[in-house]
Amino acid sequence: MPNSTIVSQHNDQTVNITNSLQFISNNMGELSLSSRTTSFVGSSRKQSDPLTFNLILVVFVVSFGTWFSLGYNVVALNSTQMVVVDWIRMVGCGRLESSTPQNHSSPSQNHSSPSQLDLWCHPINASHFTGQDLIELLGANTELNSLWAVTATCLSIGKLFSAVTSRPMIKRFGLKTSILLNAVIVAVGTVISCLAQLLDSYEMLITGRIIVGFVVGSSCVLTPMFVAEVSPVTRRGALGTLPVVMFALGTITATVLGLPSILGNSWGWPILLGLHLIPVGLMGMVLPFCPETPRQLLLKTNKRTTDWARNSLIWLRNSPNVEEELQNMLQVMEQETEHRQISLPGIFRDPFLRSSLWLASVPFMAMQLSGFSCLSFYSTAIFSDSGLTRVEAIYATLGVWIVCLVMTIVSGGLVDRVGRRLLLLSSHVGVVLSLSFLVLTRALTEQLNYAWTKYGSVAAIFGFIVSHGASLMSVPWILGAELIQQEARVAAMTFFCVVVWLCELAGALLFPIVIPLAREYTFTLFIGFTLFTGSFIGWRMPETKGKTVQEIQQFLRARKAPFQFSQF
Repeated sequence: MPNSTIVSQHNDQTVNITNSLQFISNNMGELSLSSRTTSFVGSSRKQSDPLTFNLILVVFVVSFGTWFSLGYNVVALNSTQMVVVDWIRMVGCGRLESSTPQNHSSPSQNHSSPSQLDLWCHPINASHFTGQDLIELLGANTELNSLWAVTATCLSIGKLFSAVTSRPMIKRFGLKTSILLNAVIVAVGTVISCLAQLLDSYEMLITGRIIVGFVVGSSCVLTPMFVAEVSPVTRRGALGTLPVVMFALGTITATVLGLPSILGNSWGWPILLGLHLIPVGLMGMVLPFCPETPRQLLLKTNKRTTDWARNSLIWLRNSPNVEEELQNMLQVMEQETEHRQISLPGIFRDPFLRSSLWLASVPFMAMQLSGFSCLSFYSTAIFSDSGLTRVEAIYATLGVWIVCLVMTIVSGGLVDRVGRRLLLLSSHVGVVLSLSFLVLTRALTEQLNYAWTKYGSVAAIFGFIVSHGASLMSVPWILGAELIQQEARVAAMTFFCVVVWLCELAGALLFPIVIPLAREYTFTLFIGFTLFTGSFIGWRMPETKGKTVQEIQQFLRARKAPFQFSQF
């Protein structure tokens, strides 16, 4: 499948940045919203709670050990695609050669015919491979193409498993123990991945990456909840940005270490996969000596005994004056028990909630199916295929992640000024224009081989990242919390995570099939989908800027449900 190289490396879920990246906003926003409706932020409360050393330490350690690792693993194989594909090819070659003497007389009964041996075993120099060379290699060898596609997307498969296990894990073990258990699991998955080269087993690489993907998906839930529950209300937003920063630093670190002169080579890529265990190990050494979150301790004791929760607050605030915060926390939890939580089946049974769920799902679909996973997750191969050298492509990918980080910060300042709906529509326009220019420059490169067009393709990709990052990475999570009533929000956000990861996985798996058929016009499919979601948002999405959740719900009910999908 020729251009499967473009479907090169799963850069998460999503990840997403990331998709899961903005899950932190929802979890903290939900807790903050419920807190602000009580005396938790009464007039007697200080305007700003102090940042203590203990609080900063535990938030830093957890963010560094989970979301740095999350960002790192998402892009770990991006810049090393060529050497990893060559390693998979040589493992397959060795297996074919070992089977040839036994079945030489009947090659039709096995895969070791001369043509197959030549396909898998002909000598190449991966260090001098261009993007076009890799396209031709994968296009000629469909089995190798399929193996690489699975390797590149198996992180997303692990994420999907975590979607149904994170909440039960929290309920059974609490947040702190769940995070430590995940650290053990990710260490096991990483060791399996790192041993794959030594044991000549690409199955071990795939298995290890699926295990790591499970932890990556769990971190999207566990870390935001942990940060929100240990942070004072007045500091929750500021501290909540630390995991996002760690995610970006993880992606940048993995991209830099993936340079051919460092670890992006035939001997270094297993080491590259294992280095993220350094922050995981640091977390494993420090976190056991930190207390569980006060909220989880109250849940464990059924609110009858508060001594553990009080001691946790005293440690976090470095002050014995925590009684007011503790009592307010108990009041919030008591209010929450008065509102029965609605499950996902319950949402689908209710016509209004079901229609609200579908309305809020459209921006999440646009997040991935606009082409983000294929343009950013597989950016190194796309840049290389556009005419850049491998090193230039890696530096361009590094630039992509820096732009993503900047746009994530900028988006936070724009969303309450411009408005959700207008910002989403503006992003859709920018995405369509950027992808259209990308199709034009790639077509000129393929057909006329103009030298300047490769730089035009790079500019188009950066234009796409700027447009996409302005709203499509963050606003869907905000709308998901605003359009769904509080009792159904937990189930709805789980559903949205699954939607994002399924779209990410679908894009990564289908891309190698579509590219040989559409070639440089592949991105017209994303243009069409973006036009559809943009039209739907312009037609049905209300502007929620400056409105309370109650006002938004009243508006949606007044127009007799946002959109009726009952016929489906």
